[in-house]
Amino acid sequence: MADPQSDRIALDRILFLAIGALAGLAAYLLIEVLPDHLENDRLLLLIAAVTGGFFACLLAAAGPLRFGAAARAAVLAALPAALVLYWASFRFAGVEDYLETVHPVAAFVVIVSIILPFVIAGYRAGEGWRHYPALFTQAWNIVVRYAAAWVFTAVFWGAVALSDALFGLVGLDIIERLIEIEWVPFVVTGAVLGLAMAVVVELSDYLSPFLILRLLRLLVPFFLVVTVVFLGALPVQGLSDLFGGLSAAATLMAMVFGSATLITSALDRTDEDAVTARSMRGATQLLALALPALAGLAIYAIWLRVAEYGWSPDRLAAAATALVSMGYAATYAVAVMLRRDWMRRIRAANIAVALGAVVIAVLWLTPVFNAQHISARDQVARLRDGAVSVERLDLWFIGNDLGRAGAAAIKELRELAAEDETLAGRLDKLANSSSRYAFEGVDERPEYPQMRAALREKLVIRPADAALPGGFLEGLTQSRLRDIAAGCELSTPAGNPGCVLVRADFIAAKEGQEALLFYATSADRAALRVMAAGGREVSRSRPVFLRGQRMLDVTTGLIDALIAGQFELGPVQVTALSVGGVQIILEP
Repeated sequence: MADPQSDRIALDRILFLAIGALAGLAAYLLIEVLPDHLENDRLLLLIAAVTGGFFACLLAAAGPLRFGAAARAAVLAALPAALVLYWASFRFAGVEDYLETVHPVAAFVVIVSIILPFVIAGYRAGEGWRHYPALFTQAWNIVVRYAAAWVFTAVFWGAVALSDALFGLVGLDIIERLIEIEWVPFVVTGAVLGLAMAVVVELSDYLSPFLILRLLRLLVPFFLVVTVVFLGALPVQGLSDLFGGLSAAATLMAMVFGSATLITSALDRTDEDAVTARSMRGATQLLALALPALAGLAIYAIWLRVAEYGWSPDRLAAAATALVSMGYAATYAVAVMLRRDWMRRIRAANIAVALGAVVIAVLWLTPVFNAQHISARDQVARLRDGAVSVERLDLWFIGNDLGRAGAAAIKELRELAAEDETLAGRLDKLANSSSRYAFEGVDERPEYPQMRAALREKLVIRPADAALPGGFLEGLTQSRLRDIAAGCELSTPAGNPGCVLVRADFIAAKEGQEALLFYATSADRAALRVMAAGGREVSRSRPVFLRGQRMLDVTTGLIDALIAGQFELGPVQVTALSVGGVQIILEP
């Protein structure tokens, strides 16, 4: 006789597995396929944000909600965040430079992860999106379920690796061949993660966050002692080491957020679930009262940094984070000082501050809080007001790290330079520098000119009629210059210098020629770097191998083949480098 409950469990597992597999397939298409066929990087960013956010939210919401409601909740949580992420990308000419700032991705994650529990609670009958016990439970359940599912997924791949090694002992390569199929690791990882999520949901009565919460409570007295000792030591030790940079502020804010998490775990969902021992309640209250001091010191550390160097996106992000930390600290302390219903007030504060964090993250991705524009305007204003000299103005930061706002600021500085020869000279140097090192002239140590001189003698250029681009060696970072120089000093099996540079227009979408730089890292191994003419690495460009082995085995033997001229340059949609039985092209 059929068991309806067993049938339902089996069906749920199949659905979770299918969702996970689709998520893995989507990740494969977004990472390996679409970049080659979709030239609009901003559209690709939007698709990736919507798809990634949707599947992450769907797997989390499919436990407490039915699949239809979970899909709607996932759309509500992911789509608005993806749209503002896409909107903010227009601050930069290219999406790559935009994402390298990290802050937009962090804001996107904050929006989606905080909003999702509210949406789930809103879809559940009898709870509502502001129902604190529901929000508390859903938020912690998401954390625990994902943690358990990812641990299982890691164990699964460990088992696969062990099985492959065991098969290798008898000459079987079935698993290796399957893994080498490009889409298989993506789909399998997603499917295993989905299946693990299904089992975790089934066993939610056994694998719940309440054990973790009970353990976290035990840390409240420890955090209280550490905080009291720190605050007590300040007058004795002084503040000189405290305000040396943003790292001190980050440590203080981490302490605030960690303490807020412990206080929240101690108060649990309701008064009935909260800590009952007088000592624990007292420790929780004292820790809450100490938080404003930590948050205030973090804000002061950031303020001193800004007063000295002005605003930057990093300092603005630190200030926004400090504002949230002070939100927790101040509301917790006030709730305790009002004494009556202090636990209820802290729970209400958790909702208010969490929503406030979402508002800040959304504003970060809108013109209301354009970090690049604010930073660029502030840096120019500091020069106009005399707060910073021309020599100390960070032109490289303005011109290269602030996107379109930075370009506009450089244009404004050009107008000021008409009456300032020093500024004009530095702007000209900025325009002709391929790296911060070259612009600031910081590598004046004698070994670097010697390394460049040795490289000019030893670095082999191919094709034979090609030349080393002007300023190429000067544009290399110090670490890359040292690596290449060391590689050139090594000898290949044929007795050649361990370095060769191949010049061609490998990336048609980019202006000018690129260079594939091969240099030895040991007697038989070599590294491959994709370089622009000015010596800067072409980030996120990587070789793609069209025939021969799937992954290029970069050896010093390849350097010998290139030096001997045993290669071809020819078009394959873009120019390809044929060497050692493989063809190499570069993805823009």
